[in-house]
Amino acid sequence: MFRYLVAYAPTFRLDRCGWSDHVPVVLVSEERNALRVQSCTSRAAKAGVRIGMSLSAARAIVPTLEAECLDPDTEAADLESLATQLLRVSPCIAPLPPDAIVAEVSRSQAAGSERAIMERIRIRMNQLGHTAHVVIADEPTTALHVARWQRRSTIVPPNHGPQALAPLPLHVLDIPESEHALLASLGIHTVGQFSAVPASSLTGRFSPTVLLAHALSCGRSARPTMSPWTESGPISLTQDLPAPIVEFEALTFVVAGLVRELSARLTARGSAITQIELVLRLSSGRTQSFGLRLGPPTRNPTTILSRIRNRTSDSKLGGSVTSIVLTTSTAAPFDGHQLDLRDPHRRDEAIVDVSARLQDVLGSRSVLSARAIPRHRPEGAWRPVPFGSIIPSGPSAAAVEQYATHGPDPVAAWKGNPQPLAPDRPPILLSPPQAVEIDLHPNGAVTSLHIDGCWIEVDRRTGPEHISGEWWARPFNRMYWRFQLSDGRNCWVYNEHDRWWLHGWWDR
Repeated sequence: MFRYLVAYAPTFRLDRCGWSDHVPVVLVSEERNALRVQSCTSRAAKAGVRIGMSLSAARAIVPTLEAECLDPDTEAADLESLATQLLRVSPCIAPLPPDAIVAEVSRSQAAGSERAIMERIRIRMNQLGHTAHVVIADEPTTALHVARWQRRSTIVPPNHGPQALAPLPLHVLDIPESEHALLASLGIHTVGQFSAVPASSLTGRFSPTVLLAHALSCGRSARPTMSPWTESGPISLTQDLPAPIVEFEALTFVVAGLVRELSARLTARGSAITQIELVLRLSSGRTQSFGLRLGPPTRNPTTILSRIRNRTSDSKLGGSVTSIVLTTSTAAPFDGHQLDLRDPHRRDEAIVDVSARLQDVLGSRSVLSARAIPRHRPEGAWRPVPFGSIIPSGPSAAAVEQYATHGPDPVAAWKGNPQPLAPDRPPILLSPPQAVEIDLHPNGAVTSLHIDGCWIEVDRRTGPEHISGEWWARPFNRMYWRFQLSDGRNCWVYNEHDRWWLHGWWDR
C-alpha cells in the first residue's frame, strides 16, 4: 500500500521573503486589473484581511499593511529547493505549489516508523525557519487537505482517509462555485455529508470535477506513482551562518549538516562522488577553499566528514566565516557496495584511499604514477601523471587481431606467436645514478661493490644487457648488470666509458 507524507508550510510564501508572521504583510499579484492578496500573515488575517481581496481594500482594514509582490519563478525555485529536505526520508519527492511538499514514504520504513519520519520532517522544517504541519495518509490530496484545514501534524491510519476528511468543510475539495452552491442548497456542507451521497445520484448531473471530488471523499481516488527525484550536474550546497565564526571546530556541526544533505541527494540519484570542494566565505569578502579527494566513489557521510576533518585539522581560518559552500564533482553511478570499519571482510586500506589522503596533505602534484613512454634511455622511459590515470600502453590483442586480418601482410605471419617478455626493470631508479667502486676477479667478473661506505660482495650476476641509442640528443652506450648482493639486496649497475654507476634497486 502506498503511503504519502505531505509537509504544509502555511507561512512559506512570506517566510521566504524574510517576513515574520507577527507583522501584517500580504503577498499580492495582479488579477482582474487589480493587485489582489494571494497570501497573508496570521496578524493580517486576524485583522480581517482575506485571500482574493484587493490590496486597496486590505489597506482600508489595516492602514499599516505591508505588501510583497509575488515572483512566481523564484517562489517555485525556493519550494523545489525546500523539497530536497525530504530526501532524508524518501527519494520520491515533489513540490505541491504554492506552499507544500509531498513524499512517498511507503518504501522508507528503514528510516524509522511513520511517527519518527513525521517528527524528523517537522523539526527539519522548523530548523529552516518554516512552521510545518506534516500529515501521512494513503493519498497525497487527503494528507494535504488534513494538513491545510486541521492545522496540525498527524498520521491518518491506512484506509481511514474518508474518516479524516469527513469533518472538513465542503469547499476544501475545490468544487466549482456554482456546483458548490447547489450542493449547499441541498444541505451538504461537509465532506462527510458529500461522501454519503450515492455516486449514481451525481453522475450526469454534475461535472467530472465533482465526481472526482466525490471519489476522493469516499477513498476511491487513484494513488499516484511518484518517480525518484533527479538532479543533473554537480551539487552545490550553501549554508549562511547566523553569526561569523573564527574557529574551525565551531564549523564542524554546520559542515556535518551539509554533508548529510549531500549524502541524501546522492542516495536519491543513485550515485556517488570522488571529489568535493569546501569553500568558506569570509567577512572580508575573500574566500578560503579546500579541495578534497575521497578515494573510491562514496556517498557515506561518515567517510566524507572524516576526509574533511583530516584535511582541515591543521589549517587556520583566514578570517571570520560568514557562510559555507560545499560543491561536488560530477557524480558517478553507484551500485551501493561500500565497505566501512564495521565490515568484517574489510582488508587493508586500498591504494586509492591512501593516495586520496596523501594528495589532500601533500598536493596533487606530489602523488603521481609513472606512465611508460617509448624511450631508449631508462631514466627517460617514463613520465609522471596524476595518480589513477594510467592507461595501458601498447597495442591491444584486439587491435593486433584486426590489423593482422587486413590482407597479405607479413606481420600476419606473427599471429599466434607469444609476445617477447618485457625486460625486467627495477621499480626504484636513482636520479642521478650514483658512481660506485668495484673489485674485479682476474677473469673480469665483478666480485664486490663499494656502497654506503662499505664493501659488499656480489653473490650472483645477471647480464649483461646492452642499452644504447638516442644519437639525435645525448647518445649513450651502456652495459647493464643485475647483482644480487650478500646482504640480500638486488641492484642495477651499468658500465659506461670504463666507469661504474648504480642506477636502481629491486624491492623484491
